[in-house]
Amino acid sequence: MTVQQSTAADQTIQASTGQSAELEHDTEMTHPLTIINVAEVDDAGSAQIETQMTAGFLVDLYRSGLLTLTGNIRPAHQQDRLTGKTRSKVNKWTSELLDNNAIIGNISIRLNPDSSHFELWHDDETGHINMTIEEGVLDCAVDSLSRIKAILAAASNQLGSFDLDTRFQVRIWLLNDEQAAKVATIYNTRGDKVNDSTAKYAYSETREQELARKLVNGSRHLGQDNIEVLSNSVSASSNKLTAFNTVSKALEASWKGGPVSEADVEGQASWLIAAWESLVAARPEYGRLSTPKRREQRATNIASTAVVIYGLIGAMSTMYINRVDPETAFAHLADTDDELDLFSWDNPRWTDAGVVTPTGTGDRRTTRNSFPTRQAASRILHEVMNLDRSATT
Repeated sequence: MTVQQSTAADQTIQASTGQSAELEHDTEMTHPLTIINVAEVDDAGSAQIETQMTAGFLVDLYRSGLLTLTGNIRPAHQQDRLTGKTRSKVNKWTSELLDNNAIIGNISIRLNPDSSHFELWHDDETGHINMTIEEGVLDCAVDSLSRIKAILAAASNQLGSFDLDTRFQVRIWLLNDEQAAKVATIYNTRGDKVNDSTAKYAYSETREQELARKLVNGSRHLGQDNIEVLSNSVSASSNKLTAFNTVSKALEASWKGGPVSEADVEGQASWLIAAWESLVAARPEYGRLSTPKRREQRATNIASTAVVIYGLIGAMSTMYINRVDPETAFAHLADTDDELDLFSWDNPRWTDAGVVTPTGTGDRRTTRNSFPTRQAASRILHEVMNLDRSATT
């Protein structure tokens, strides 16, 4: 029998990508559905099925209603439209699939043995083990819904560059609803992912991330001795200035150079490295310090906090766009003996702007690292260095 395609699933594809849900393949699949050349593996206490499927085969399964986009435990997939990180993830995979260079890994789909009928059989002519599904549909109750949505979106994209003969390794989980929920929970909760500092330092997904890596590696004042690349934060007892993820995210959020080509990246990275030299000349704490000196600096001023580094990168972007000499601009930040240091915890500029706030424990204070406070830090630094923000905001 033919299972009708899900209207809700169509809407999900359209909502998550902004593209029409009209897919290119036209093969109508019906029961019995035969999947050739499968293998049994032992997992979750029972036998599961491993096989390969092309993108076109997955598209045809979906179009025919034999693969539904249902059952996934992630809340983001249970909304009418994808938003936030899940949407970004699906869109990124879609773009990479259109370039035919995506890293997808194994895809998981589920066949509920309580509501289906299937058999495995040996094909004497080919020597393969095949699987025939007489009744029941495949769904996404275990995992991989984001990747499947990306495959469907790439197949429906008007660019038409996605190779539908692309092969994927597919696990068909033979689990009832309770078992599928257990496996899905373990898949989505067990183990820690690599933190952003480590991942971005190892491989740059954007030009701005690449700029950050070239800046950190190229500056004699930074490097792994002064920038934490194994964690997203820096210990209060560490001699390091900040985490790589802070530098990278600041450039991703604030850098307006718009690097497109590798030549752009190289040129802008060289400018940033030279600008950092000027920054350290004015404020030595942005270079390498001994552990005692770094502790003293953190106790004395907010120069090494994430919110100030965001502000500094924003100011450096303005210098680059407006062709301002960094040496001249950063000279305004120099610590002097005859007035309150700009970065002092006691400077009312930061408390008035909400950048520095009390912790509620005695007279201890902390900095707030939020979008409004980053904007406030950037504004203060622009004012102090006489930079024109209007040209870059």
